[in-house]
Amino acid sequence: MRVNYHIHNQYSSDGRGSTAEVCEVAAELGFEEICFTNHAEALSPAGDDWILDLVEARQRYEQLQHEIERLQPEYPELRILLGAEYEYRPEWVETLDALTDSVDFDLIIGSVHVVDGEQISGGAVSNYFKTRDASEAYGRYFETVEEMLEWGGFDVVAHLDMAKRFGVKYYGPFDAKPFESQLGGLLEKMVSKGLGLEVNTSGVVQTPAEPYPSLGILKLAREAHVATVTIGTDSHVPTSFEQGWDVGEQMLQRAGFSEITLFSHRIRKSVPLITEPEEGE
Repeated sequence: MRVNYHIHNQYSSDGRGSTAEVCEVAAELGFEEICFTNHAEALSPAGDDWILDLVEARQRYEQLQHEIERLQPEYPELRILLGAEYEYRPEWVETLDALTDSVDFDLIIGSVHVVDGEQISGGAVSNYFKTRDASEAYGRYFETVEEMLEWGGFDVVAHLDMAKRFGVKYYGPFDAKPFESQLGGLLEKMVSKGLGLEVNTSGVVQTPAEPYPSLGILKLAREAHVATVTIGTDSHVPTSFEQGWDVGEQMLQRAGFSEITLFSHRIRKSVPLITEPEEGE
C-alpha cells in the first residue's frame, strides 16, 4: 500500500510547496494516503533559532486543515491527513501537550534533532560530532531518544537513528551492533508505551545511503514485537515526495514486516503492506 506519513510543505519553515501541489504529485504517483507532518516550531525572524509558540503553531495547523478539507473532494482516491512532527526538547513539552489538546491531529511523530543544546541534524552540526567519538555521540543521542519516550506525547518515533545522517561524515558507516543493548531497551520501551516506529526513507538520498533506521535496527524492532510501523519520505519539496520510498518498502519486507499502520484521529489500524490485486486484474 502506497502511503507517505512524513511530509513537509510551506507550513514548515524548512518546507516548500503548496498543499495542492503536494496532493497533485501524490495522486500522480499513485499514493493512497498521505499525512502532512509539518514542524510545530518555526524559525525565528532572524532565522538563527527555532521557536515554539502555541498560538502561532495552532493557527498554522488549522489553516492547513482547512486546505485539506477543501482539497479532499478533488482527490477521491487519495486520503489526506493532518499530522505534526514534534521536536523533543524538555522545555517545549508543556506547550506541545497543549497543542495536542487543541488540534485534531491524525498522527503525531516525535523526533530528536538537538542533543544537550547542540544540533545533530541540520544547522551547525559539526561541533557535536567533532568533540565526541562515535560511542559518545550516538550513545548520548539514543539517551535523548529515551527521554523523549519517557514523555511519550506522540504516536510514532521518527527516523530513530537520525544521528547517523551527519555522523557518517565523521566516523564512517554507522554500525548499530555496539548499541544493540541500548536500542533493545528503546524498542522495549516503545512497545510498553504503545509507540510506533517510522521507516524514514530520506536517508536513501542522503549521506548514509539507507533509510532511518537501518535494516539491522528494523529487524530488532520486529524481534521486539513493535506492532505499529509507518513509512515516510520526509519530503520538504514536492519534487522529493517519493524519495527512497521503494527502498523503504522493500526493507520492511526484508525485516519480516507484512503489515503497515494507518492512522485516523490518532486511532490506528494495521493493513497488509502489499495489497493483493483483486481477482480479474
